[in-house]
Amino acid sequence: MNKKLLVFAVGLLFTAQAMLAQTFEFRYHGESLADGATVTIEAEEDEWGFGEMGCYTNPSSDPNNGLILKLLSGNPAEGTANLVIEENTLNPSRLLWCMGGNCMNLGSNTNITKTFSFTNGICLTQFDAEDIQSEGSLQATLTATIGSETHTVKIKFTYGAQGGVTGDVNGDGSVTSADITAIYDYMLTGDTTHATSCDVDGDGSITSADVTAVYSILLGN
Repeated sequence: MNKKLLVFAVGLLFTAQAMLAQTFEFRYHGESLADGATVTIEAEEDEWGFGEMGCYTNPSSDPNNGLILKLLSGNPAEGTANLVIEENTLNPSRLLWCMGGNCMNLGSNTNITKTFSFTNGICLTQFDAEDIQSEGSLQATLTATIGSETHTVKIKFTYGAQGGVTGDVNGDGSVTSADITAIYDYMLTGDTTHATSCDVDGDGSITSADVTAVYSILLGN
């Protein structure tokens, strides 16, 4: 191979690597989230003392205290975000979605797309269910896209009795080794059948710690 072809081939290799490099990611409480991870948030009383119950992905403006998009490289002008609400039995009076300060009241909308931009490499990703009226859950999928790169996070809000059993990942009504298998299926093969319930310890990501949590339940700890 002559030198020109070698230089050309090396250039193509570096270009391909640059194209494949991840340029942004979702983070929750300062920790990177695996693509498709579930963030589970329990309802809490609002800070204004009105007695309303709500769920908030970002209870403050501190980027280490909530859900954000973090820019890893590059300087894109803007991206596109899509929020799909798949289940909502909480009956909140207000649903608010903000991307980097660009906010909208969702009303009855369940599939919404908007643009976003970064400030100092961060885009606050705020999603609030305010003045919750009923026990239950809300599940949504948030997808962010910049160019050809896309990342997804699942959001689950809960309030009161869920009608389920902690550790019952596959939803069969009991905690067994099959629930451990369901978590491993997600971690090893990407099977998302039970993705919304795999985060047993509620830390916002699906890891071996969730397997340990199910083992603890099986052992009665």
